[in-house]
Amino acid sequence: ISYVGPFTAEYRQRSEEGWRHSLKQLDLGHNEGCSMSSVLGEPVKIQQWVVAGLPNDALSIENGIIIDRARRWPLMIDPQRQANKYIKNMGKDTET
Repeated sequence: ISYVGPFTAEYRQRSEEGWRHSLKQLDLGHNEGCSMSSVLGEPVKIQQWVVAGLPNDALSIENGIIIDRARRWPLMIDPQRQANKYIKNMGKDTET
């Protein structure tokens, strides 16, 4: 999952379509239209992220999932400062 981080939404979508095609060819059980968000995302947690300032689009939600599931700190290139605002809001309740 961490390897999709630097790619665009279009590339990620094509990758997911390829994964679903492979699942179908290999006759592996899966839900039709499965995606990173539907498999790894937790709706309550995603809603908390949106309230904290994460944009509510597929790319941002996937990035939030990558950040949430990663074992290491991700590199965030954030020219619009959206990720910076989101991370600061998420960490407000954390004691330092």
